[in-house]
Amino acid sequence: MLRLKYILLFLVSLTSLGLAHAQQPKVSASLERDSIWLGDQIKMILVAEYPAGSNFTFPALKDSLPNGVEIISKSKIDSSKIGDGMMQMRQGYIITAFDSGPHPIGPFVFAMHSAIAKDSLKTNSLKIFVKVPNVDLKKGFTDIKKPYGAPVTFKEIAPWILGIILIATIVFFILYAINRRRKNIPLFTLPVKPKLPPHVIALGELDKLKEEQLWQHDKVKDYYTRLTDIIRVYLEERYEVPAMEQTTHEILAEFKGDNSQIKGKLFTGLQKTLNTSDLVKFAKYTPLADENHFVLVQAYNLVEETKPEPVEAAKKQMPKEAEAEIAVDNTGANETEKQP
Repeated sequence: MLRLKYILLFLVSLTSLGLAHAQQPKVSASLERDSIWLGDQIKMILVAEYPAGSNFTFPALKDSLPNGVEIISKSKIDSSKIGDGMMQMRQGYIITAFDSGPHPIGPFVFAMHSAIAKDSLKTNSLKIFVKVPNVDLKKGFTDIKKPYGAPVTFKEIAPWILGIILIATIVFFILYAINRRRKNIPLFTLPVKPKLPPHVIALGELDKLKEEQLWQHDKVKDYYTRLTDIIRVYLEERYEVPAMEQTTHEILAEFKGDNSQIKGKLFTGLQKTLNTSDLVKFAKYTPLADENHFVLVQAYNLVEETKPEPVEAAKKQMPKEAEAEIAVDNTGANETEKQP
């Protein structure tokens, strides 16, 4: 029984020693490799493992270390749990050296603060060896690697191409604008709408005049002025005569004769309309309602009867004898052309 008691005490002692040993803080320093080329960069890592609840302070390293080693950059301190109530902190540094030969590094001192005591721990020392490429003094210094000639990609030349196109467009537009200005031509011109036939315009204006009912509202003079203007514009556009500048007598003289398309009742109606209009405008004549209606009807008849017929409709209305004569004339003309 006594022996069992001693055995249990021995096992408890071993466990306590193991836990005490496991909870001892420790710090370390390491390098990726132990040698670099001159000016090359290498990573150095500092690690601290300590019991949870303790406060560890990393050494404040400046831009350079003793013995010609320089710090290029450093990472943030990373902390994590590693089990058995222990914590771990690590920080990485990128270092380099520009002097050949061995360069000792460290040790680095960590400050530890706990509820029990304050202490400091030192890491192991490091050494980095800086190598220099062999140089043939006769040939002089040469590049370690030859320059790599990368092919030019479209992504690289695309901005230049777009820039040249843009500049060319601007120059062309400036020259175009200067040329148009010298010729007194507008820079931009809207497409001209196709002009409506004279009879279409005249019939539309007559419809508007009818809807306005001017003479029904005691505007007889305005009614006849508008009506004769519509007729004069139609005659001028349809037959290419200066009807707007001519008097009534001159207009009637233009269309008097057997060869005119305006003859018979059409000519009589035109004569009646123009003469009545002159009496109203210059002699203060007051026509009857029937006369006002008559001149409008005559204007409609004049336009409808004298408007140009479509080509197909004209061929259908042409007598067969006239078609035969035209065919004979065309045949004779063709034979004449064939003769030498």
